[in-house]
Amino acid sequence: MKHSFFTKKKPSKSGRRSGFTLVETVIAMGIITIMITAFLAAFGPAVQGIRKSMSAKEANRLATTLENELSILRAGDQANNYSTAFEKAYKWIKASGGNGKDGIVLLYQYRGDPTSVREDGTLNPQTDRSKQVPGEDYVLQSVVRRLSDAEVSEELAPGVVEGRVFYVRMNQLIFNNGELVLTNNPGQIIDPTEPRANTDSHENYPEAVIAFQAQFYVLRSSIYAYVNNTFSLADNNGDGHPDDTGKPVFTRNMAIRR
Repeated sequence: MKHSFFTKKKPSKSGRRSGFTLVETVIAMGIITIMITAFLAAFGPAVQGIRKSMSAKEANRLATTLENELSILRAGDQANNYSTAFEKAYKWIKASGGNGKDGIVLLYQYRGDPTSVREDGTLNPQTDRSKQVPGEDYVLQSVVRRLSDAEVSEELAPGVVEGRVFYVRMNQLIFNNGELVLTNNPGQIIDPTEPRANTDSHENYPEAVIAFQAQFYVLRSSIYAYVNNTFSLADNNGDGHPDDTGKPVFTRNMAIRR
C-alpha cells in the first residue's frame, strides 16, 4: 500500500486565522518607530559631523591659502615696493579694512594650465575650451589676489574661474585687559598695546607680530565684470558688513610674523 507524501490535514483552529489583529499591528508599528528613532539618534549626529567636517575643511583651506600668501614674497612683488613679506602683509591687512576697491583682497580657484607658469609661480589660465581633462589639461590653482592685480581679470573669466569667489577683509586685533579684541579703527594698524599710537609703515610698527581677524565673504558672482564694476563695499544698513555680501561665512583669528 502506497502512502502519499502529501496528505491532507484538517485545518486547525489556529490555522484559520489570517492577517494581524489591530493590537498586533499597533505593537509592530511601535517597534518600527523605536527602531527608526534609535537609527536617527545613532547616525544623525554622524551625518551632521561629516557636513561640519567638510565645511571646516574648506575653511581651513581658505585660511591656509591666505596665511601662505601673506608669508611669502613673490617674484614681481618688488614692483609693488614690498621689501619683505611682512611689509606686504602689513599693507594688505591695512588696505583691506578700508573702503578703497584697490585694497580689496580676493581668494578663489581657477583652472590653470600646468604647462604654462608665470613669473610669480602661479599658472596661466587654461583658456582652451577643448582641454577639459582635470589633472591633465588643467589643475585647480588657489590664489589670493588684490582686485588691482592685473591677473584677476584673466582668472575671473567664464570657464576659467572655478567655484565661489571670496572677499577677505582683515582687521587688526589688539590687547585689551589681557584679551585680543578687534580694533575700532578698521583700515589702520596701531600699536596693539597702550598708548595705541597709529603707525604709517611696517618699520614703525613696534611689535614682531600683527594679530588680525580675517572675515571671509562670498560674492554674489564670480565673474570679473561683477567684482570690478558692480560689487560695492557700501554699508548702508550699518551692520558693519557690505550690503552686497551680508555677514561673513566664517572668520578666523590669525597672525603674521616679521
